[in-house]
Amino acid sequence: MKIYDYEKVKEIINQKKDEIKRASLGMHEDWFWTAETVFEDGKFTKKLTEETVIGGINGSYWATPALRLEFKNGEEECISCYTGESDGERNPGFSFGCLSGPVQDNMPELK
Repeated sequence: MKIYDYEKVKEIINQKKDEIKRASLGMHEDWFWTAETVFEDGKFTKKLTEETVIGGINGSYWATPALRLEFKNGEEECISCYTGESDGERNPGFSFGCLSGPVQDNMPELK
């Protein structure tokens, strides 16, 4: 199972904190339902430890834990931030709805 790598997340945010408007964590392939803001207005809004749960989960058997950065200059990037490996696949019947589909269509490419 892929789980969030909070140390990597904190390192990335701390390196770029002066440029970041907002940072969120979630599963890249299902952002609408899993994402939470963790950094905004120059400070962490959530304590990131091994016990932290984001969007009700701390990892996924098939989706990729990711950090989405929204910069003050309007640019965005999405970085994979996890440890472990996938040991499952997305359910073939999985589909995005009218709320989550547009959000997913506007996700930055995962780096």
